[in-house]
Amino acid sequence: MAGGLSRLMLTGDDRQERANNTRTFLAVERLKVIGYYATTTYRLGLDEAAAMYGVGRRTYPIPALLLARLAVDAGSQGGGVGSRLLLHALRKIAAASRHVGFEVVVVHAIDKDAVTFYTQRGFTRFEDHDLHLFMPVKNLLATLEDYSD
Repeated sequence: MAGGLSRLMLTGDDRQERANNTRTFLAVERLKVIGYYATTTYRLGLDEAAAMYGVGRRTYPIPALLLARLAVDAGSQGGGVGSRLLLHALRKIAAASRHVGFEVVVVHAIDKDAVTFYTQRGFTRFEDHDLHLFMPVKNLLATLEDYSD
């Protein structure tokens, strides 16, 4: 496990996991980490809530789940690993929504390519932040319901 993602997972990123602040899921192929994602609870403050839907629409913080990181090893990119990780994440998030109340899934994309990846999969940009995206849980559940038939 000497590759880039494997090294990252073995260093600082696991501190949040050990502190029970995040949950991290790995994609492993031939004993090598080829991708991963992490989730954590999140709350959209009043300014973020207004930015999500447009100023003036919300007046209280919104409980959310943050897809904190989703990464694929450079050698595995383009093979669908990211899409499979995202689908796995969204299924886990949908299951969690049946036990814990939160309204949206939030993503802080690393760059414009990541924004494209997420928008092609149903996420919407915040009105005032190009790299922040969201998906209402009701949309997530409806989408997964469509795929389960």
